[in-house]
This record gives sequence, structure tokens and C-alpha cells, in this order.
Amino acid sequence: MLEKRCIGRSDEFGVFSPESISEDNLVFSFDDWIQDEMDGWFTISPEELKKFSREDRLKFLRYCYDRDFGVIIGTLDWDRAKHLSNFINHSCEPNLIYDYNDNIIAARPILPGEELTLDYGNFIVNTDQDFKCSCGKSSCRGHISKHDWKKLAYVYGYHFPTFLHPNLGELFNSEKSMAVGRIPAISAAC
Repeated sequence: MLEKRCIGRSDEFGVFSPESISEDNLVFSFDDWIQDEMDGWFTISPEELKKFSREDRLKFLRYCYDRDFGVIIGTLDWDRAKHLSNFINHSCEPNLIYDYNDNIIAARPILPGEELTLDYGNFIVNTDQDFKCSCGKSSCRGHISKHDWKKLAYVYGYHFPTFLHPNLGELFNSEKSMAVGRIPAISAAC
């Protein structure tokens, strides 16, 4: 069973696994991580987010994620962020990735006691994040941009939320001449 732990100030948390998790194992299903959406979460556009006060913007960005281009879902009430998936922190070298059906799986074997991390560049497409990354990895980008997915496509292939798959296909097709042999395909086994 996964655990939510305080990792800094009283409002900073992370998710940890007390036992090992094998590569490709399901960690969160799509149905798991959307449960909170039904209780006090709402969708907005990037233009609506720009109208928020600085305080409300920071509150909303804490737990929001993008559902599509132009569609962000989140909450201003942190008490409504209950599911463990909301407390997965960012890393530029994560141990979790998306499968091809909006589930979150282990990207590699995860050791007992290890914090679970996801690359926020996999699902942020509408607004740059306000925090600076301090994951400490050699590949750390320092800042999470709404354009990171375009670079990360060649790292993760189609391991992104499904709303991005058509855009990934267009990206791979438009860069085919420059990326011969690098274009990832969706595996029939997934």
C-alpha cells in the first residue's frame, strides 16, 4: 500500500512505496486519479487562469492538471485534493510514466521506501509552472514549461495522457525527415 508522507513544510507531501514495484506495474488507474474531480474541482481555460489573483493562481496550480489543450482541471480548496495521486511530485527522471490508456505505471523497478515521481512535462500543456525544479537529477530542466512535451516526446514516445496522442503523431510525422528511426510507435502489447 502506498503512503503519503510529509517531505518539508506541513503542507508539502510526497507518495512513497513501502515495498518494491516491478517495472510496468499499474500504480494508479485512470479511474483512481480522477475521483477527486467529482468533489469541488472545476475546469477553466488558460485565459481564465490569467484572471486569478496571484494567491488563487498558486493555490490552483498546486493540484491542477491539463485535460486537453485549453482545458485545466483543479481546485482552490486543498482539502479537496484527497487521492494519493495528487501528491506525486515532479522529477525530470521519474520512476512513473503514463501507459497508453491514461493509467500511471512504474517506468522502472521501484525500491522499497522510494518516493514516486512523474515528469510534469508529460501533462502540462497550457501554462508554465511557477516552481523551479530541484529534483537534482543530471537531466534537470530547472523549470517546467508548457512546451516540454514536444522535447519529451522523443524520450517517452506515446507514454503521455491520451489527449496528447494526436499531437504526438503530428509532431512525429512533421519531423520524420529529421528523426528517421527515432519515432516511437504504440506497442500492440500495451
